[in-house]
Amino acid sequence: MRTRGMMFAAAALAAAAVTVPATAVPAAATTAPAAAAASVKLSCSGNGGKGSAAWNWKSRNEIRSITLRGKDTKSDGRHPAVRIVWTDKKGHTSATPWRHVRDGQNHWSTPSIYDRDGIQYLELAVRKYRGNSVDRNVCEAGRPNPRA
Repeated sequence: MRTRGMMFAAAALAAAAVTVPATAVPAAATTAPAAAAASVKLSCSGNGGKGSAAWNWKSRNEIRSITLRGKDTKSDGRHPAVRIVWTDKKGHTSATPWRHVRDGQNHWSTPSIYDRDGIQYLELAVRKYRGNSVDRNVCEAGRPNPRA
């Protein structure tokens, strides 16, 4: 009798040890990729300019916590400017104003961008200016909306 009771107790402990980790691991694994896909950092650089952007995809229609940075990497009498361009589900493009790197200003924040037709693709664009005239495009980099 004593041996039989110990065998049931050992079997119950073994079953508990196997089932607890098996149920805990998949739950953590399924939530991590969705959270990681919401936040994006993007950068590009070219002849004399560099830009970067960071944002969070809120939904198929909205991005939040947008930060733009620009840097002049060449002392050539020109200055870079950065902006975000997005394409909606219908193929229309919209953009933020150009943010010019002048007088030490190289960092801008925007609370959110909302497009009722959905944001399909978001792009960072950098170009160089000579005074107020466009001199040349420097680079572009983009990402599709994982929530679209």
